[in-house]
Amino acid sequence: MSSYESETGWSRHNSFGLRKEWLELYFRHSRNWVNNPSLGNKQVESLRSWLRTSGIEDRLGQQTTFGQEFSSRGTNCLPLWELLWVNVVFNFPTARWYVNLGCSEWTTNELKFLLHLAVPRLAARTVSNAIMELVGFLERTPVGDVLGQGLVVHGRPRRIRRLGWEPSERAVLHCLRCLFVEQGATTLCWDRDLTWPWVVFGCKREFVLGRLTGSEQTSFELTEEGVTRLARGEEW
Repeated sequence: MSSYESETGWSRHNSFGLRKEWLELYFRHSRNWVNNPSLGNKQVESLRSWLRTSGIEDRLGQQTTFGQEFSSRGTNCLPLWELLWVNVVFNFPTARWYVNLGCSEWTTNELKFLLHLAVPRLAARTVSNAIMELVGFLERTPVGDVLGQGLVVHGRPRRIRRLGWEPSERAVLHCLRCLFVEQGATTLCWDRDLTWPWVVFGCKREFVLGRLTGSEQTSFELTEEGVTRLARGEEW
């Protein structure tokens, strides 16, 4: 059985990908963005969902600390897009599946075929919408081209080229925190098949380990066997 069989929410954004200009509109008109005439009803619902997926808002629709920082620093702040990508990978099964494909190049049709192969129970429409949401997100945000997570080349069908990216220390640490929360563990062994930071960003494992060993962070302890969570409570 596929390891993705228990996952739900493969297509949760009304077939639209998140767009940088949508976030700009949201931050400019945070109290009344839903009434902006530039967004149709389905796009409003799509953005609502993306705000949760990306960690900008919580489940109650309240802006998170991350969302507040994004609002303050602006949508041209690349380090925040790194963090947003981590959130998307851990909150959106389609993105999680995609990063585990590694770095390569595919057409949208090939991605649909591979997703159906990985999760045969998904309806054809769900598979199609899932890939549309993912590719739309990569195409309309800096995550796709600038961060190398999926440069979208126009054509029929479109092609997606994942080159990878060497993330900042903050993005690596955020990814590890998400991974520990997901696993509900205090220690993770390196040899486990998990969504490690090098999987999320498509970079070399050695680069991530170098980031961690060369940092002054106190949240994690690294050994040859794995990584242990040290921080607790508010610090965590």
